[in-house]
Amino acid sequence: MSAQEEQIKYLTEATKKVKEHAFYMKRAIDANDLDTTLSLAADMLRELKTSLLTPRNYYELYMSVLDSLRHVEDFFASLNAAGTPVVEIYEKVQHCANVVPRLYLLIAVGGVYIKSGEAPAKDILKDLIEMVKCVQYPTRGLFLRNYLSQTSRDKLPDTGSEYEGVGGNVKDAYEFVLQNFSEMNRLWVRLQHMGGDKSTRKKREKERQDLKILVGTNLVRLSQLQGVDTDCYRDVILPEILKNVVECKDTISQGYLMDCVIQVFPDEFHLATLETFLTTCTKLKEKVNIRTILQSMMNRLSLFGEGEGRIPPDLDAFRLFNDCITKILEERSNLDLAEILRLQTSLMQFALKCYPGRLDYVNYCLGMCASVLSATKSESLDETSVAEVEELLSIPLSSLALQVLDLQQYSELLTYLPYENRRQVATILVRSTLFSGGSLDSVEKLEKLFKAITPLIKDDEKESSGAPEKDEADEAALAEFKEEQTLVARLVHMMKSPDTDVQFKILSMTRKHFGQGGVKRIGHTLPPLVFAGLKLAHKVKKRELDAVKVQNKLKALKEKQEKIEQERKERQAKKAADPEYEPPGPLEDIVMPDESAIPKPPATSCRKVFQFLHEIVTAMAVSYPDLSLKLFLQSAVAADNCKFKAIAYEFMSQAFILYEDELTDSKAQLRALVLMVGTLLSCSNFEKDDYDALITKTTQYAAKLLKKPDQCRMVTLCSHLFFVGSAEDANHYHDPKRVLECLQRALKIADGCMASSAHVHLFVEILNHYLYYFELHNPLIADKYLTGLIALINEHIDSMDHGEQRTEVEGMYRNTLRHIARKKEEEETKEKFKSIVV
Repeated sequence: MSAQEEQIKYLTEATKKVKEHAFYMKRAIDANDLDTTLSLAADMLRELKTSLLTPRNYYELYMSVLDSLRHVEDFFASLNAAGTPVVEIYEKVQHCANVVPRLYLLIAVGGVYIKSGEAPAKDILKDLIEMVKCVQYPTRGLFLRNYLSQTSRDKLPDTGSEYEGVGGNVKDAYEFVLQNFSEMNRLWVRLQHMGGDKSTRKKREKERQDLKILVGTNLVRLSQLQGVDTDCYRDVILPEILKNVVECKDTISQGYLMDCVIQVFPDEFHLATLETFLTTCTKLKEKVNIRTILQSMMNRLSLFGEGEGRIPPDLDAFRLFNDCITKILEERSNLDLAEILRLQTSLMQFALKCYPGRLDYVNYCLGMCASVLSATKSESLDETSVAEVEELLSIPLSSLALQVLDLQQYSELLTYLPYENRRQVATILVRSTLFSGGSLDSVEKLEKLFKAITPLIKDDEKESSGAPEKDEADEAALAEFKEEQTLVARLVHMMKSPDTDVQFKILSMTRKHFGQGGVKRIGHTLPPLVFAGLKLAHKVKKRELDAVKVQNKLKALKEKQEKIEQERKERQAKKAADPEYEPPGPLEDIVMPDESAIPKPPATSCRKVFQFLHEIVTAMAVSYPDLSLKLFLQSAVAADNCKFKAIAYEFMSQAFILYEDELTDSKAQLRALVLMVGTLLSCSNFEKDDYDALITKTTQYAAKLLKKPDQCRMVTLCSHLFFVGSAEDANHYHDPKRVLECLQRALKIADGCMASSAHVHLFVEILNHYLYYFELHNPLIADKYLTGLIALINEHIDSMDHGEQRTEVEGMYRNTLRHIARKKEEEETKEKFKSIVV
């Protein structure tokens, strides 16, 4: 029979006997027979004398007995209510022959005795606590004292309770609980030293873990006493508890009880006794996990500090914790490296939460870790230590963000991490920086940031191939890479300095770092840098214009001042020649502005900014032609707005070169042409010859597209390049002949598509463009063209098969005809539109 089966057998037999005795006991209670009840109750309780059951199974038996013992307690109470003195029952119970049953019954009677008020509570409690000492077998003794604790919990002479006064005071209450705690802890520890081999001792450790709550319940009782204040806790209760903890010299007991103290007593008590508690921590056995105890206390106080309470300013909790940790490290020379790092991590977390402004505390913790790591002889850290260093560096980021860059030890600790782990920390740093909402307004700050996030902006030099190339084989890794680069790219939007010269230095340095990232990275990181540069160009241009205006005003003031000085000299000369000379009026005093208040022109010119942008986009062109073309076009619009005609033309030329040399996909060409046309329409400062060359080239590109429908639409769109602005605009460009040529060319292309009547909608689109120019009074767009085109469309629609395509075309065409009809009715346009035959 296995050990487990034996346990089941013993438990089943004992439970059966308990139920049997309980049954007859209840019958005796119903018969109001005290002697028989006591006899049967003793028989039932005798089962608790067993030493055959494991603590877990003994607990089940104990609960079964207690369920029936409640009936005995009620019976004793009813006898007392009927007039039987409790002392009589108390004395009768003592005649029970067996110790364990007698003590359980005495505790049951004792509870009734206290409630009756026939004797002071403190005397009964003292009597009971002394009597239970005779049971020293660990399991039996623990459960017996637990029953005493449960029975007395609402009968202690606590402050404000009905038993206070004659029954005693809070001192009697906590002395009773402390004595019970001390005895229970001793018995609990003795379980570990009952002999046996290694496997038996491990089994016993597990059994002790099952019983620890019995001991811890006493501390809960102490924390519930209303009369215990901070002074009482500091001077009496905690010293007694800690004395028991230290003297028991048991690893399991010390670890559990220290944690219990932290959990059950209020925060105010912990703050008042922190030094005492931490001093005890240094006296615990070496195998006790001191880090979890300190971490638990720090977490408890951190929550208190973050909530409604606050740590008293006169209590330097950080120093106390640090002194404790330092002493532990000195005494435990064989402490694991990962455990040392965890201790410092916990201390740093505590500092961040309770002392948010004390960066020196955080830097101190980082420095201690750096010292420990530098003292290790191994070339690389084990995985656990690496993980701890990574966590250590990641924790302050959520609250400090960029402030960590001001910590001297932070960068040094980063060097101890492998590339991949540094990349993880760098990602968290970037996220925290973005979330903080601050600004990267100096070159120095940015340099520190880029140094910290190096793994995100360039590959590890030790690796033969770049990370992005390896990621191509792994979709998840590629997605992660893109997300990281997007985060890095977002940093550009935080680079804001009110000084345009500083801003240019920031962008230039960023370009230098981003340029080292390789082909895969620059596609994500350089585009936002271009847009930041475009924004800077407009600011620099405004500064240049403002500086010119100020200089012109200063020049005018100086000229005025010189005239006034000349007039003053002439008046003085006239006065000298003719004493009776009276000047016509006082001369105005010119106050020149303070030199320091005069805005100076930027050291970095707008042209230099555009040159910077040209270099960036050119570097991208080979690897990202489509994207670079868009950026060249965007730069061209910005240069045109800044009145740099030649620079705008250069950007457009580069875009055209990319179109010719790099774009081979027909869809990409179509998208590019639409953007090119839009860009040219947005620019208004080109020289006429340059503009002619650009729009002519664009139209030629449109006519060479692969698909006929694309050709037709793009040539039609290009017609707008030859009719820009109204006649009143100074920069308007009108070439009616070229407009008509584009539309006629588009018609010819559309007609070539008519092998399929599905393309009849091209005619309708061209008709809309004819109407547009007709309304703008293009002299060459005559009503005959419109009438002829309408007739052509009618003819083709009639020949189309009925279906979805025809319905779509008819809907579009119908809208155009309604527009013509409306124009024929309006006073301003009816004369012009009346000749159009629909």
